[in-house]
Amino acid sequence: MDPQKVLALCREHAGAEAEYDVDRELATLVAEPRFEFFPLRMHITGRASIEKFYREQYPKFGPMVAGYEVIGEWTNEIAALQEYTIDVAESDGSTTRYYVISMMPGDDETGLLTGERLYCDEGFVRALLGPLFELLQPIA
Repeated sequence: MDPQKVLALCREHAGAEAEYDVDRELATLVAEPRFEFFPLRMHITGRASIEKFYREQYPKFGPMVAGYEVIGEWTNEIAALQEYTIDVAESDGSTTRYYVISMMPGDDETGLLTGERLYCDEGFVRALLGPLFELLQPIA
């Protein structure tokens, strides 16, 4: 895939997240996307699970984000990668800063993203997924 197209899709994906636009979000993804979390070595796969996340959990997670900063972006013909920090508000009024690297592979056949590969700690994954954390399956 053209590196600039992969990066443009990555930015469109992030923009749709920021606006809670689920239909636009899903339009950036292949029919059966896969979201992987490392170092947990766990994943959520399939349109139904990803759509459930964006419709039910992401609107709960989004308001918990107290701030973020994009550190950098890189791309090649395989994927776009974004590195950022995300400050998440805790129930006690404090915030926790998480360092996240998100790799979004492109699919040559469809011209869409196959999902995300997130490199972050378990605390961020639990905050992001909330009760949907239970949907995670081990990566073989």
